[in-house]
Amino acid sequence: MNNELEILSLKEKFHRFGYKYTDQRQLVLDVLSEHPDLHLSSDDICEYLKQKKIKMGQSTVYRTLLILEKMKIVRKMDLNDGFTRYELCDHEEEHAHHHLICSKCGSVTDIKGDLLNNLEQQIYRSYGFKINDHILKFFGECRNCLDKNS
Repeated sequence: MNNELEILSLKEKFHRFGYKYTDQRQLVLDVLSEHPDLHLSSDDICEYLKQKKIKMGQSTVYRTLLILEKMKIVRKMDLNDGFTRYELCDHEEEHAHHHLICSKCGSVTDIKGDLLNNLEQQIYRSYGFKINDHILKFFGECRNCLDKNS
């Protein structure tokens, strides 16, 4: 999809949710798009904007992230580091992906694929409970930290 079509689609989505599509909201999306492998906090986003010589207040970034989360464009995450982090939603995935979090260096690795599909089906069969979403985080040591200790 070309950039013009993406922007038209975004404008339509903002309108459907009752929000205005603004340059500031697009700038926040741009930062998230430019760093898809990072799980950015609002502070991180402000810092990237500052590096680009773009002035945007912390509260504007935060409010934009709340709107984007309501619109299911971004997903809010807690990686147990004291910060709320955000990532673009992958509309191909039914559920949020899982994360490997290194307790030493803080690196975060995304696990693609739903590891809990069979468990969800078993819970539904046993309890009649349909799971709509889940979050799974594994804590341990990444390969780099393990290699350093060897």
